[in-house]
Amino acid sequence: MGMGMGRGMGVGVGRPEPPVPPIDISEPEIVSELALCETSLVFDNVLHSNLGGAGPDSGSADLTFGGVAPGTNLVITALSPYTPNSLNPSGGILRNGARNGFGVVNLASGSGVDLSFQLQDAATGAAKIMDNFVITFVDGDHGMSHESRESVTVSGFSAYTLDTETTLLVENARDDDDSLNAGNGMATFVSTLRGSKQDNPESSLALSRLQSRRSVAIMFENKSEFTATASEQDYANPQGRNIFFTGASNLICPREARCSSYQCPATMRQRQNAEFSVCASRPCTIADQDSCCIAV
Repeated sequence: MGMGMGRGMGVGVGRPEPPVPPIDISEPEIVSELALCETSLVFDNVLHSNLGGAGPDSGSADLTFGGVAPGTNLVITALSPYTPNSLNPSGGILRNGARNGFGVVNLASGSGVDLSFQLQDAATGAAKIMDNFVITFVDGDHGMSHESRESVTVSGFSAYTLDTETTLLVENARDDDDSLNAGNGMATFVSTLRGSKQDNPESSLALSRLQSRRSVAIMFENKSEFTATASEQDYANPQGRNIFFTGASNLICPREARCSSYQCPATMRQRQNAEFSVCASRPCTIADQDSCCIAV
């Protein structure tokens, strides 16, 4: 993975320039300098859902998120046959879309799909290059079968970072300095732990320790598009699995404080939505008390 900031200049006329180390997005100073948290992509508005022509919408065969950045949409298209779960009438393609700030793509177990993620101008539909942006793939886990595995192969990145105690395996990596500096990084991130819907993430900036260990943050430079291959293999029983992704997360950004972490005084109790309410400060302080607590 990229180490060090470095888009440096030469050391003098006639001297060869030293090798330029790729960007290291595990360094808070670099994340701050690039404003990766402040300009994070947002996944909360689905304009169209017909990935691979599987529905439920008609029309163009894509999954489109509106307003992921100012004046910008993100359009996901399938570059290979796409098979969602067809066993659950309330699941499958109905899972595709946005959930708690995460984009979701549903896959039938035993299948895989090549996906194109393209940023587009919201007004014209033209490809839109961004200086840099981060996509975090989260919830990298698999089913009860010991042989089952979930994997995501991502191509075209300049940097990635994992939790220091990650449970993901990195395979087939093309992450040498030259590849990363050229924006040509590639790697496959493979699950090693079982998981269920009970441990699905609820907030990109409040990933739990377990959720962080199952996630990878990937940065792209001067790109409008990248590709990813999602795969769900060797499950004991047919089922549907969801691939979750978001913008920047607390893998690289400060963790947000939720009201559920605030200790209300004896005369008050936490509000019903405390788990989902964000405090104005980190950690929550008495200034957040009225927002987080209600009189008994």
